[in-house]
Amino acid sequence: MQQVTWLRLLPVLLVVLVGALDLIYHQQRQGIIVALTAIPALSLVMPGTQSPRQPLISGTLALAGTAVGGAVDWHSRPVAVMVTLANIVLLTAISHYLRRRWQAPAPAPAALPTPSALPAPPPARQKAEAPTTQAHRLGELQVALRSLPQPDRTTMAADLCDIRETPYGTRVLVADLMGKDDATIAAGVELLDQWRHLSASEPSLAEIARHLDNALADRTDRFAKTLLLTFKGGRGELVCCGHPLPLLLSEHEDARPLDVLAPLPPLGLFDLVPHGCPVYTTSFAAGATQRLLIHTDGVEGVRDIAGTPFPLLERVRSYAGHGATALLDALAADLEQHAHASVDGIRDEALLLLLQAEKREFQHLTTTLHTPRPGTPARSDDDRVGA
Repeated sequence: MQQVTWLRLLPVLLVVLVGALDLIYHQQRQGIIVALTAIPALSLVMPGTQSPRQPLISGTLALAGTAVGGAVDWHSRPVAVMVTLANIVLLTAISHYLRRRWQAPAPAPAALPTPSALPAPPPARQKAEAPTTQAHRLGELQVALRSLPQPDRTTMAADLCDIRETPYGTRVLVADLMGKDDATIAAGVELLDQWRHLSASEPSLAEIARHLDNALADRTDRFAKTLLLTFKGGRGELVCCGHPLPLLLSEHEDARPLDVLAPLPPLGLFDLVPHGCPVYTTSFAAGATQRLLIHTDGVEGVRDIAGTPFPLLERVRSYAGHGATALLDALAADLEQHAHASVDGIRDEALLLLLQAEKREFQHLTTTLHTPRPGTPARSDDDRVGA
């Protein structure tokens, strides 16, 4: 408190000191009086809380000191006195304005409402709509598809599938592309474009795999873990290119990995196999009593807190008697529960695809061209409808 009092007296002391020096040495050093112009600005650099009127007080003192000193020998230094007075007035006005700006009162805080007047908390942000299982009928297949996105959904999905009816049967592509950037998008577009053309024009599934491998290797710097399948007439054909093996679910509520003949490297990496890469296809029965579960490797990457992988085969066997949609929903729920016990959670997106071949009821249907004549035996339905 004493320090603040002495600081407030500092302008007065300086005015007295400079004024006394000017009176004593005004004949030898006529410029001493000019030092009084600094007095009004002194209040801006003084510590402690200052009144906005402090520059006005300091400026008045400086003016008084200048007037006293200048009156003693006005005729010999009128210019110095006039300039000093003008500078003191100018600096006083500037210091007063700055002090008022710096010490503008802050807005008073609003009174806190009483607990009864507190507004209701805002509704929690709704979670993004969770993915659901999609069911479709495509050609000879009943298809159920479920995606498992990453929780933050900050990266693009690199898992894709394409199912289409072709002259050679119902064909399926399931691919997991390497990477999650623009080059991955370009590789995915190239893969799908080539697949759509080849699946409708190339009879051999092995040749389709070769063409897709060449397209990725020549036009992109990405590879893709891929399954290629064809279903026709109760039979299935498969080429596995670095992809996790599908699981075959039988009518006895059992599940086992499908035995694949000579799995291949991912598409885009066939040229890494010494002495060439022979492509073999695997054939299997695809009747109404069997289902094929396909999953990308995002499922195998799910770990709990102890690092234990998700027991996919065990869970599939426990749900083997469920319908397609219920089975995939149950697996998705188990995967999320397993991942929630881990720090990393679901690190990569994944696809679950359940395929079941069904024989078509009709291959063609033809109506009669005219009404039978009276007495003409009617033709059986088998003559008119092809099974």
